[in-house]
Amino acid sequence: MRHAAAFNEGREGDVTGLVREVHGRVGVLADLLRDLGEQVAEGTDATGAVVARVSGAGRLLGLAVDPRAMRDLDHVAMSAAIRNAIGAARGAMGERLAEAMAEFAGSPPPDDPLAPYVRALLRED
Repeated sequence: MRHAAAFNEGREGDVTGLVREVHGRVGVLADLLRDLGEQVAEGTDATGAVVARVSGAGRLLGLAVDPRAMRDLDHVAMSAAIRNAIGAARGAMGERLAEAMAEFAGSPPPDDPLAPYVRALLRED
């Protein structure tokens, strides 16, 4: 990212080149997020009786309930098991997203002056 380095150092640079470099980096990020959006994650409740599948965007794709759980759990316990399974699946997808973003931030192009800012942004709560 030599054009970004020039601007970061206060030198005049090629604005078109800078925009091209930033656009390339944004494209890499968009591809990463698109790939994550196409993935599917599963999660289960603590007993393993309920399994939920969610998309990369966290949308519920499927829910499987063990027939024994249908007999053994009342409506309150079943509701908690379903919520826990969906939460576990979304948590798993969140972990994938966190790993992908850490990899993205940890592997900037050589001499990327924007890397510290991207890392700082990802660390903010």
